[in-house]
Amino acid sequence: MNCNRRTLLKTAATLIVLPAAGAAKAVSVCPATDITIPPEKDLISSFGWVTDVHYSVQPVRRIDNEDSTRVYAHSLAKLRQATDLFNTRKLDFVIELGDFKDCKDDGDREGTLEFLRTVEREFSRYNGPRYHVAGNHDFDKITYEDFVTNVTNPGDANGKSYYSFVRGGVKYIVLDACYKDTKGNHYSEGNFNWVQTYVPDEELAWFKKELATGSEPIIVFTHQNLNYWDKGPMNNWFIKNAADVVSAMEQSGRVLAALSGHYHRGWYSVRNGIHYVVNQGLVERALPRNVFGIVHVGRDHTVYVEGFYNERSHVCKPAKA
Repeated sequence: MNCNRRTLLKTAATLIVLPAAGAAKAVSVCPATDITIPPEKDLISSFGWVTDVHYSVQPVRRIDNEDSTRVYAHSLAKLRQATDLFNTRKLDFVIELGDFKDCKDDGDREGTLEFLRTVEREFSRYNGPRYHVAGNHDFDKITYEDFVTNVTNPGDANGKSYYSFVRGGVKYIVLDACYKDTKGNHYSEGNFNWVQTYVPDEELAWFKKELATGSEPIIVFTHQNLNYWDKGPMNNWFIKNAADVVSAMEQSGRVLAALSGHYHRGWYSVRNGIHYVVNQGLVERALPRNVFGIVHVGRDHTVYVEGFYNERSHVCKPAKA
């Protein structure tokens, strides 16, 4: 990365004093990987994303078997770096891909709700439409209703954990896989084992109808991962009935990409013309490390994932006709 490390450290020191009123000073940012984005006239949609913010007030947590070092105290500063950048770009919307907040092991509902409200206030600094994807940690200590009523989605998506919308000539579909089984038993109030994750039957039927409605190219968002065939070290991170979801996507012939978080180290897979981009967790490691990105969809349906700071970039070509 060619960014000046001294500049990033200075920025990190400034931003760690949060929450603060007013706009933060502009920051110096560079892509993690240089890719060429087409001119605006050749794009049909652009959006920003962050994932796995895990905001809470608690000490650093080390999880050795995941090579995970979660620096919760830096999450708001990192999110501010992302929203500051997003506010300088022409985007259709921004989206967070789940595990927006976390909780203390000995915490309670009210304290956990305050973590959610705090990170939502920070996210609301983005001057445009903001969407949310449900992640497993979003239901630690709080109910399903607590979550959907304390975050705001635009329009008909508000108050829902799975929904679809169209922006800039692309259909976007958000799925909620925070269910213990296919019958619809939700993770509400931390009632879950995080490796047991399903898209329930009712939601899957809805998803298939959405895939068949309209003619736009489609991008799908989940928190947990769908690329079940490409296991590597990710065995526990997959949606258990991912094969059903992927089959529906492939049969539709319209899905360009699926974006997720959950597996904090990130991953990338492609199968039958659909690109699966697993983005890195923002909570990992201390500043000046950060990960977030912007996705651009070209008129030729190429998907450009522009990674910033330590996030990877990708150029995802569409399947040949």
